[in-house]
Amino acid sequence: MTPRPIASVFGGAACLLASTAMAPLFAGTIWWLRPVLIATVVGVGTAVLGRHVGRSIRHPALTGFCLSLVGLCTSVTAVGAHDAALLGVIPTPASTSALYDLATPIRDEIRQLAVPVPEQPGLVVLILVATYVVVMAVDLLVVVVDRPALAGIPLLALFLVPAAILPAGVGTLPFVLGAIGFVALMLLDGNRMVTRWGRLTGDRSPRMISNGLGGLGAQIAAGCLVIAAVVPLVLPSLDGRGVVNRGNATGASEGRSSASVIQPIVSLSQQIHNEREVPLLRVSTATPNYLRLTALENFDGQRFTLRTLNATKDARVSEGLPGPEADVRTVPAEATVTISKEMTERYLPVPGIPTRFDGLVGDWRLAEPTGTVFSTRTSTAGLRYTVQAEVPDPTSEQIRAATGAVPDSMGVVTALPTGLDPRLPALLDRVTAGAVPGYAKVVAIQNYLRGPDFTYDLTGAPTAQDGALADFLFSSRRGYCEQFASAMAVLVRLLGLPSRVAIGFTHGTQQSDGSWLITNKQAHAWPEVWFPTLGWIPFEPTRRTDGSTPAPDYAPSTDPADDAGASSAPEADEAVGVEPTPVVTPVPADPGAIDEEPEQPVGSAAKGARTHSFPPPWLPWAGLGLGVLGLLSVPALTRLVLRRRRMAAGPHGSAGSAAPTDAELVARVHAVWAELVDIAADLGIRLRSSDSPRSGAQRLISFLEAGPEAGSPEILAARDALMRLATAQERARYAPPGTIAFSPALLTDLALARRVLWSVTPRGRRAMATVAPPSVLRRITPGQDDRPVLAATGSGPREGS
Repeated sequence: MTPRPIASVFGGAACLLASTAMAPLFAGTIWWLRPVLIATVVGVGTAVLGRHVGRSIRHPALTGFCLSLVGLCTSVTAVGAHDAALLGVIPTPASTSALYDLATPIRDEIRQLAVPVPEQPGLVVLILVATYVVVMAVDLLVVVVDRPALAGIPLLALFLVPAAILPAGVGTLPFVLGAIGFVALMLLDGNRMVTRWGRLTGDRSPRMISNGLGGLGAQIAAGCLVIAAVVPLVLPSLDGRGVVNRGNATGASEGRSSASVIQPIVSLSQQIHNEREVPLLRVSTATPNYLRLTALENFDGQRFTLRTLNATKDARVSEGLPGPEADVRTVPAEATVTISKEMTERYLPVPGIPTRFDGLVGDWRLAEPTGTVFSTRTSTAGLRYTVQAEVPDPTSEQIRAATGAVPDSMGVVTALPTGLDPRLPALLDRVTAGAVPGYAKVVAIQNYLRGPDFTYDLTGAPTAQDGALADFLFSSRRGYCEQFASAMAVLVRLLGLPSRVAIGFTHGTQQSDGSWLITNKQAHAWPEVWFPTLGWIPFEPTRRTDGSTPAPDYAPSTDPADDAGASSAPEADEAVGVEPTPVVTPVPADPGAIDEEPEQPVGSAAKGARTHSFPPPWLPWAGLGLGVLGLLSVPALTRLVLRRRRMAAGPHGSAGSAAPTDAELVARVHAVWAELVDIAADLGIRLRSSDSPRSGAQRLISFLEAGPEAGSPEILAARDALMRLATAQERARYAPPGTIAFSPALLTDLALARRVLWSVTPRGRRAMATVAPPSVLRRITPGQDDRPVLAATGSGPREGS
């Protein structure tokens, strides 16, 4: 195994490009891209350094692997526990304990947090470790095992999680970037495999193999990438439509018969525990109500989760909505909802039971079992729409009179898993003692949870923790809305009534213009109970300290302190300190509206100017793009610097030196000839190792005279210049010391030869010579020839450039 730094760098670049597939999983960019960059740089650097050091002890692979593990330990320590580490990077018992504390809640965070995931210290460490392991695996397969094709397996691991979680997959751009990284590894390995066949012979074999085969491979790879990215966009899928909707951009065509979303992991804690208060919605309405997103119906013994949503094309909200049950009393509500770009949900916030939408853009459908308006194609970010709805407001008498059997189809909202705490039935009997079965017992459960025994506390245990329900009800009695709603839903199911947990927002705080501002702090959960002939009726077991969650009129609280807290809650907050993010209404996506200007942001221009976030979300991607371009430009820049140095004076001596030594004069001539050899290599005119300077010049002359311009004055001048350069190189090789002279005319001859050679070379070859000069790539690609570059022209040991 020969250490190959360039292969390690290509492997690290491939990992970095493939990691872009994880971008949709995370909210923000800097916090997750930073550990990815650290893992890539440290992983590649330690592997290369370890193998270089290991050459002296003849165990480069083992040394590189061990040093990579050291790099992993120090990187994780520096990122996750630098305060407790020695010098910030050396692990200590204290730093190990700190890392353990970070790693412990990672499993619960993964289960709780919904995509896109906000920044979490444990997840930062997890991303670093996962990326570092992938970088190590790729490096081992590419360099040590020498099987770059197998490197696609760990690279594919970076795509598996987003491909499994995201409903729309990883997207075209991450796929293309990851494929480019893998193809680059394959082309690099193909170049090395060609050189293993032995020394190239003949006039055209080197050119055909090194350039023709490499160029053909690159063209095939580029064509395959284009086909893989474009064909899925234009070919129909099994359901009759492709990724691109040809009907219209709103997804309203008839090509798709149904739409589904994968069950998400919903967590209120990531919203209300966020230290930053983020404006999400602004609602203009005369009747403020809770805004409902969806309902969680599946209960696994620890937490409620969302069932898979399905809706056919007939369930599009534009086709009409069923409305509430006929027997339930409702109050009409109308609201104009403006959603910030910070809120990227697949579920539409609506008050009560929606009956009509105006101005809603996108393919939004109603999943009737849960009452969820959702979309698999459109997110809520930037939407503005008006919704008309009916909010259930039954009388107590209506609910008491709603009796009857529960349909078998509602088994999912009555099911309870085995293994529930055996104390729950006794608690239910005590709480509902003396109440009439049905409505009265439900109200008793609500008021028990709103009573003085329970405290609203954001530091309450999360519901995903084993035994959290029992701990909340029997021990701590502290929690936030998710615990209160889940506890009531479980107790109601013990009564034999269907129940579920609704997810959404409270009505927010009223602003000076009369609208209601809703931030992430107003994220909320509440239970819904099903009654025959009435449908789903919401209840409110959570008594928040700000009075924003009063008990409904049809289920009044019996706690005087609760009523006082609700009545003292302010109706308007003129001094709210949260400035809403400007929200732009999307332009209707039809052909005639492409060039129209979008509506102005809500609020004044001055306010909008102050709300721009820094850094802007496009900045990291622009930096990544510039970094990739910078990496790709390294060969061209290297070639430019080398050419200028040679044209100035050569690698030794100074152009303005008064009396150069014989060694300096020889070096200047060799530098000029080396530049000519590299020009030939860049243009695909590879000279054989057995060529003398004169025969090499003759090959270049044959190349010039093969074109249609043979015999022109410029070709003849270039021919004479090439022969003078060959003669000077022969004198520098074989003439005795003291007889060698360097004439500035050689630089003029070199410039003439270069200009004419470029003029007769095909345009495609000239472009490749500019962007990726083969002479530079040959130098940085080990395994071809360990001798100096000039050895390819038959030069002796004294030649070097």
